[in-house]
Amino acid sequence: MRKLTPLVIALFLATSLSPAFAANVPERQRKQEHRIERGIRNGKLTPKETQRLRDQQGIINLERAEAKRDGKITGRERADMQHDLNRLSKDIHRKKYNNKRVHYRYHHHHRHHDH
Repeated sequence: MRKLTPLVIALFLATSLSPAFAANVPERQRKQEHRIERGIRNGKLTPKETQRLRDQQGIINLERAEAKRDGKITGRERADMQHDLNRLSKDIHRKKYNNKRVHYRYHHHHRHHDH
């Protein structure tokens, strides 16, 4: 049953969008969300950086919804979304590997109380 669900979702997307687009944009968005989540867990993304990245994702979601509204995604709309996804990918990398880190002070202080 578990393997059936992604197939059903893929078939639904393929019927509502062009097949190449269906497999590409949502998949890239999901992978980028995982990259953001890992950055948060590792302390590599500050709350402000996370919010900016999620705002970018929101814009891409709005573009996708707007493009699907008339039932046809044009080559131009697809190219715009791919461009935005490329920019988001670069921004995720840049924000994860800059010198800004989240330091969890609570855990640090908590260890001192144990000694």
